[in-house]
Amino acid sequence: MKRIISILVVLICAAAMVACQTALAAQDVAGPSIDHIETSTKVMAKSDCSITSVTVTADITDQSGIKQVTLWDRIGADQPYTPVDMSFTGGKYSVTVKALDVPGGKYGTWEFYITAQEKAGNKSQSPLDTSVQLLACVGDLLKGRLLS
Repeated sequence: MKRIISILVVLICAAAMVACQTALAAQDVAGPSIDHIETSTKVMAKSDCSITSVTVTADITDQSGIKQVTLWDRIGADQPYTPVDMSFTGGKYSVTVKALDVPGGKYGTWEFYITAQEKAGNKSQSPLDTSVQLLACVGDLLKGRLLS
């Protein structure tokens, strides 16, 4: 009889734990918060100039924990966005993108946005950022007026 009661208690506790986890997951209906998006520069070049990459950082948080963070980028509105995984480093999510890795042979505005998915499955997307220019290397032009 004691064994049957012990088994019933274990089953009741297990059912209660599943119910609590389901209730917590049901309460989390919002995607992650994506804040404080920053770029390391406002210009980069597809060449051997000194500024050939840009680092993007963001604060991304959620009560359920973060499962996946991706930066989507492109040059030119006629090009598809390309995904690049971001990693958690130093308390922020970040990724460094080399200009030579950006698809398309054009120069112009480097467009990107960030998507994040949390462990409960909810997703969020940042606004489109168009603050970085991809330029051809023109001597000291990058070192002078554009960076000041």
